Amino acid sequence: MNRSKRDRWAENESLPCVHEPDLKEVVAGGSYMRGEWSREVFGNDHPLVLELGCGQGLFSVDLARRYPDRNFVGVDVKGHRFWRGARTATDEGIGNIAFLRARIQWLDRFFADNEVHEIWLTFSDPQLADKRGTKRLTSKYYQRIYSHILAPGGLLHIKTDSPEFHERTVEDAEQSGMFVRDSSKNVHGETEGRFDPALAMSLAFITAFELRWIREGRRIHYASLENVQDVAESDLAEARLMLQGPPERIQPRYPERPRRS
Repeated sequence: MNRSKRDRWAENESLPCVHEPDLKEVVAGGSYMRGEWSREVFGNDHPLVLELGCGQGLFSVDLARRYPDRNFVGVDVKGHRFWRGARTATDEGIGNIAFLRARIQWLDRFFADNEVHEIWLTFSDPQLADKRGTKRLTSKYYQRIYSHILAPGGLLHIKTDSPEFHERTVEDAEQSGMFVRDSSKNVHGETEGRFDPALAMSLAFITAFELRWIREGRRIHYASLENVQDVAESDLAEARLMLQGPPERIQPRYPERPRRS
């Protein structure tokens, strides 16, 4: 049955795997579950994996099914999008997955330094006109935020149909302190054995949008960046200023969505 955004928002409030903190409080200086996800949400000490801009959340659900020894959090600012994944996870009783409604530039208000083991970015908006690096989710500023919450040796996985996005991501790794561990300009065209078997299984997951792009003849690019060094405090402060604005900012840059009373 088709459901409106309001229907999905209302149902999200009843799904135990959905977390929708007060974003105004976070922007004003608060935090939510920071450093407590594995213990408080999942009740274990398993590695924590994020999918940022998760959309419907079906990739996160697929990962959670195949890796019960890891915890997964799908992050998106639009809760009506990840309703599908949250509903599926609830119906199937998948206990190692949660969904968080949040803006990615505030990620360090939700996750502590070294708390996360892996991050996935799948088909993010390339934002090719973004010259300042405040919109493209793999700019040096975003990569510094990711590096801050990633554990040493943690990985940032990027999958995209945009060769320009892929190229700029790899270039910005040099300015963020991330090491380019792997890079491919044609994931589905690589020879067998090119990737680690577990990674190959994850890369083989194809969404409906991805299938459409493949049919249009687009090649799917992939890069993995490894967190090999701590972010300098001055670089992290610059990233926060560029992405989050000055500390005295009270109002968020995005509107609160209406809630059903």
